[in-house]
Amino acid sequence: MKPKDLKCPYSFEARHPLLKDGVFYVPAYYQEHAAFAFPSWIEIFGNENPVMVEFCSGNGAWIIEKAQMHPEKNWIAVEKQFKRVRKIYSKRHNLGLSNLFIVSGEALTFVKNYLKEDCIEGSFVNFPDPWPKDRHAKHRLIQEEFVSELKRVMNAGGSSVFVTDHADYAEQMQRMMEGWKALFERAESTLEGYGGSYFQTLWRSLGRTFFYLEYCNEKVYAHSS
Repeated sequence: MKPKDLKCPYSFEARHPLLKDGVFYVPAYYQEHAAFAFPSWIEIFGNENPVMVEFCSGNGAWIIEKAQMHPEKNWIAVEKQFKRVRKIYSKRHNLGLSNLFIVSGEALTFVKNYLKEDCIEGSFVNFPDPWPKDRHAKHRLIQEEFVSELKRVMNAGGSSVFVTDHADYAEQMQRMMEGWKALFERAESTLEGYGGSYFQTLWRSLGRTFFYLEYCNEKVYAHSS
């Protein structure tokens, strides 16, 4: 299968949430998300294995590798650019990966409207668009609302990993994650053993430094006596 074999299932005018062939389409500029009953993980994956989510999956190189290496876990690739979703879809099909689910849509919209509380074990954001100009920084994914939703949907003890080559964005990530337990916060020229991706390879070839940030979600539940 080639990426072009996956066709967009509807026109912009007829857009609506749709689950088809292991891809969940989350429409942009849409207000009726609450009307869609998103299925359980058992319905999607057929098991109760831990669920790991990568936001901003790009062409899918990183998460495809993880899904192959860790079949005991379920993986979700979230990517808003359809041309990239097509590449992830074709790789998944050609490799026969039953533990990889794809979301075609914007990350915050998906988390906020379709994920239940305490439903994922871990999350990863690898090289998100840094929106480097000050007037565009409001478009960055890692902001207060996204982090708040991430805390809601993640299990107690679950971890969130952020990787960027942009120092200013790394600082913003650290500010947004205050209140979470920091497991690692480091800058280095390589990410040995972490897994590769298109942007990681590109930025390494240009000699850029990577910022690897990992945090643990330490939820505290109130129990009535």
